Amino acid sequence: MSSRLTLLFVCNLGEDCSPFRAPLRADNDRLLVGQGTEDTKMLLSGEPVDAIIIHQDHLQDGCSVVGELKRAAPRTPVMLLRTHKQSKGIKPPGVVAVCCADLRDEKLVKAMWMFFRLILGKQALNVCNGT
Repeated sequence: MSSRLTLLFVCNLGEDCSPFRAPLRADNDRLLVGQGTEDTKMLLSGEPVDAIIIHQDHLQDGCSVVGELKRAAPRTPVMLLRTHKQSKGIKPPGVVAVCCADLRDEKLVKAMWMFFRLILGKQALNVCNGT
């Protein structure tokens, strides 16, 4: 099992995903960004990812995007990301978890990466040796 975490973030064209890039500087993790369903499916065909994170705004076009991504990567968990201002609608079918966070909070975004590592069974590379 690789300790490297690879997430695929699905967002709308032009949406800023920079809050997710900040924690990557210290770790060996990777963030792939798919802007639109076709772009995302092409990224999925190129290499395996540990999880797919879909921004709530991307679902405005319809929840069928989750089904399309599940067909492209059936064993990859799909998680939904909502900001604290977005409505708390029902979890769409095929989504395993819903995370609600303020993406401007750098500490919270870093904690989300640690949470993703934990639930996806990835071991951290920078293990404390007790000194």
